[in-house]
Amino acid sequence: MTADEASEYGPTPEQAFAVLGHETRLAILFALWEHRRLDEHVPQHPMTFSALRKTLGMRDGSQFNYHLKPLLGRFVHHVADGYVLRREGERVVSAILAGAFTDELVFDAVPNDKPCELCGGQTVFECNTELTRGYFAIRCTECDGAFGGTGFDGTLSLTESLSPVGTRSRDPAEFYRALDVMVKHQIMSAIEGVCPDCTGTTSATPHVCRDHHVEPGHRCVSCDTIFEVQYDIVCDVCHQRFSIPSNRCLLTEPRVLVFLEAHDYDPWYDWLLIELELVHRQTVLSETPFELEMVLEADGDRLVATLDERGAVTTLCRCSREQS
Repeated sequence: MTADEASEYGPTPEQAFAVLGHETRLAILFALWEHRRLDEHVPQHPMTFSALRKTLGMRDGSQFNYHLKPLLGRFVHHVADGYVLRREGERVVSAILAGAFTDELVFDAVPNDKPCELCGGQTVFECNTELTRGYFAIRCTECDGAFGGTGFDGTLSLTESLSPVGTRSRDPAEFYRALDVMVKHQIMSAIEGVCPDCTGTTSATPHVCRDHHVEPGHRCVSCDTIFEVQYDIVCDVCHQRFSIPSNRCLLTEPRVLVFLEAHDYDPWYDWLLIELELVHRQTVLSETPFELEMVLEADGDRLVATLDERGAVTTLCRCSREQS
């Protein structure tokens, strides 16, 4: 959607950001947010014009109205008894509280206790550095990493980061778990056709490396990754791109999680080990429509799954090697 198209449904992006570009207007949003009752899904108890103005400590009613008026309709709702916050206003407050625009947490090559799954070398955390530019990365300092396209070697994982508040409020183990939960929901949403960023529709394209070959510590020269099959999912609106290896698509299926946990693999923390140690075979069953068969093996136990053109699991069978 272009800016012109967006204006048909409300203010343009330029107008919306201009409305929020004054501390008094942000103070109005925070005052209404603090006034809301937590037992209500939709705010039902408005603040009067006078109460809202006094909360901000403004004596001049006309000056206060000058700042309140641009917020109406998009961020603040005017009812008979006063004013309540709209969901859009709540999102603005949430982003500010999370530190999304005002805070920055930096991990600059912070050592990680977990060795590289590809070469056993030292791994480090990177976040908000010259390399990652707002993303959170785990990279190896000694090998090529799992995939390219990042501008630096050694990438083992590259995801959205938690907000500064979400990071500081957790110890390292809690941070990993929260990050896994967030990434899991992003992958599930993208596969199901809903962009995790803007909720727009998504388009998926499976990519199979026909000349796939990986040496220890190096990426395949043909596809620049260690993954034989990936799904590229792109938002049709904001063009955010998600490159999801096929094994990560499996992690949206609860029965796969049961299989992995039965063999002492953490479904999300060990996702690279799953690719290296458990993915036994991947076979394209059909090009049109695309259908992929994946076989995972562990200790005589076998899981056979089929994925469609979007990466969604369509069939799943667990059996022993002798039965398959």
